[in-house]
Amino acid sequence: MKVVVVGGSAAGMSFAAKYKRNQPSDDVIVLDRRDYISFGACGLPYFAGGMFDDTERMISRTPEQANQSGLDVRIETEMLALDRQNKCITLRKDNQVSELFYDVLVIATGATPIIPFFGEFKPDNVFTLTSLSDGLALKTALSDPENQRICVIGGGFIGLEVFDAAHGLGKQVTIIEREHHLMSKQFSPEMIEEVESAIRESGADLKTGCRVTTIRDGEQGGYLIMTDQGEIQADVVVLSLGFQPNTGAFNLAKAPNGALLVDEFGTTDDPHILAVGDCAVVHHLALGQSVYVPLATTANKQARMIADKLAGKDTYMAGFLGSSCLKVLDYELACTGISERLAQEHHLKVKASSISDKNQTDYYPGQEDIKIKLVYHPDSHVLLGGEIVGKKGAVGRINALAVAITAKMTTQQLGYLDFCYAPPFARTWDALNVAGNVAK
Repeated sequence: MKVVVVGGSAAGMSFAAKYKRNQPSDDVIVLDRRDYISFGACGLPYFAGGMFDDTERMISRTPEQANQSGLDVRIETEMLALDRQNKCITLRKDNQVSELFYDVLVIATGATPIIPFFGEFKPDNVFTLTSLSDGLALKTALSDPENQRICVIGGGFIGLEVFDAAHGLGKQVTIIEREHHLMSKQFSPEMIEEVESAIRESGADLKTGCRVTTIRDGEQGGYLIMTDQGEIQADVVVLSLGFQPNTGAFNLAKAPNGALLVDEFGTTDDPHILAVGDCAVVHHLALGQSVYVPLATTANKQARMIADKLAGKDTYMAGFLGSSCLKVLDYELACTGISERLAQEHHLKVKASSISDKNQTDYYPGQEDIKIKLVYHPDSHVLLGGEIVGKKGAVGRINALAVAITAKMTTQQLGYLDFCYAPPFARTWDALNVAGNVAK
């Protein structure tokens, strides 16, 4: 069987490598329009911020290494068109157009940053951050001592990671967020307000509920960002406004945002075409519906499961929770499952409760505040989601909560769950126990 994979990043390469191990006699061809594969874009903010300098550390596998394992990787090859009836795709490489037939096509084309039209300006120091070239360009800009004023438009994951990187380099950072709070899709206002205060106290200018209307070239260099809250001057602008799935070339069923609709095994409305990663939806375990969750963890796990399924292995994944985490200044922000906002958007009735507790005992150095919010079913009290924010221990606890949600545990069961205890790590009643016992 000939399996053709379009896209050689996390999802595409995870699928290809696993499927080839499962079915070594099958032909597995991977196409990518770039000159590299297996790139970990999640490292880009830290690379740009100077935490490391070797770009190879973000590339887990070269095309040569992949080919040595039995794959047929073809870089700098762009897919132009899909002929579903004849199971054929049209390709372009070195200005030469050709056709490639397949038995199974796997779409792993990822997503592209959303770039609204903000007017005409010189793009030299205006960046998005998804590709290797993006990272190299932003790193160069941030390394320039003349570029001191950094404006980040969009207060989501990438925007806050870029803020953290620029702040660590001593830059003057402005964050512009259209919503009234940062990370509003993932965190409730009462959970994020402390972090917002810390960002402002760090010297950054955080503008929430603020809309950008125009970006202009400054008369003396740099940029003028026009907003409904006034004018901002910047030497460097970073756009982090979300992603658009790369699915324009595919005449297949799609979600409103363009993500390909797939079943729990990644099959599109064409049984010979699969889709995985940031170009497709996934099944949300707690919500019970398909949603768009563009995360590297989700892409890798879904790809591996699809590779096993296509190879005839008995495999099943119940779904995903969108478990996510982020470092901002000294804070850990972590979430999993359903938020109250997501529940409202999907007309799902839930209850929620929040606590403020401590991460460990007070007599061992390092005690910090930790906030936990639980979202759960109003009748059964089955856990559906949670948010944890603190300077120490938030990420580890969200992983435990993700396990509890997957196991369909109740708040009462969480309250009595036998977590480990030692003074440097927790209190005798862990903060998660307390959160479970408080939830009514």
